[in-house]
Amino acid sequence: MVDEADFIRRGRFGLDRETVLRSARDRWEAPFWALIEELERTLADLSRVRNFDPSDSRAVGSVLNSALADAADAAALNQHGLEVIYVRDGRSNKLVSSLRMDGFERSVSFELHLSGPRGGTSKTAHQFAGKDIDGEPSLPGFGLEAPDDLFFFIACHLGGTGSSVARAFIKFADGIDQRMVEIHRALPAMAGGVVEPAPLDGPAGSKLTLKRATGEEGENGSQHDQRRDAASRSK
Repeated sequence: MVDEADFIRRGRFGLDRETVLRSARDRWEAPFWALIEELERTLADLSRVRNFDPSDSRAVGSVLNSALADAADAAALNQHGLEVIYVRDGRSNKLVSSLRMDGFERSVSFELHLSGPRGGTSKTAHQFAGKDIDGEPSLPGFGLEAPDDLFFFIACHLGGTGSSVARAFIKFADGIDQRMVEIHRALPAMAGGVVEPAPLDGPAGSKLTLKRATGEEGENGSQHDQRRDAASRSK
């Protein structure tokens, strides 16, 4: 007998949706934040435009969508297998790539989406999904299936001034559910060096010393402590 909760969680291909989210985060967390930081420059410029209402999320979303291609170039997203395509039907930009899951390459498409406590755009599903993810999934006869491709939002919560992004998530936008996983901005390096602990058998009160790195540092070394598992409900 098919378990309804497991059907929703895995979809047509038997993929664990939380595993998919974590895989997308592991691959694109850093480049997505590089993109967001470029878009924050656009938001800062926008805040200085006379007679513009920064609380108009639809207008802000339109500006960011227009800026996406140039911001992606500045963030060098092509080096991470991401490409911006313009969809004339709907006049919107998408980020597209592929993600290898269970031995198969899945096509992936991302849309930028404003959401969060300050309010967001009216977008409720990826354009290609053709489903509304605001409602709870209905499963008459278990007929609801995940689409062949993977559709996501890059969901951004703007900060209080509207010129920065406070939080960001990779969020399913395929009509099955609203599972998401938070992605985190890289932490700044500590004084251009790395912390080197004292020997384990050192005397009580041994101090930590800062040693300037002589080789390459690992990427986002302290970032993993902040990450959370994929959430099953909207934030």
